[in-house]
Amino acid sequence: MAGKNKALALVISFIFTGLGLVYLGDEKRGLILFGIAILLNCMGMWVTSIFSYLSLIIWLYGLYATYMMANEVC
Repeated sequence: MAGKNKALALVISFIFTGLGLVYLGDEKRGLILFGIAILLNCMGMWVTSIFSYLSLIIWLYGLYATYMMANEVC
């Protein structure tokens, strides 16, 4: 997977949870994280703030997973 940039993957994942993984080639896990993050954020706005805290955990996991995969791929 030549041509992949670690910093770009982390920036993408920082802005959009999970899409850094999609950039690196792990489409399934990246899109699942992205969907979960959107769902939790929406529920955090309309139901209760505990879902926003869960979304923060998913966001941090997405950054960690992107960093680990970037080290393997790049």
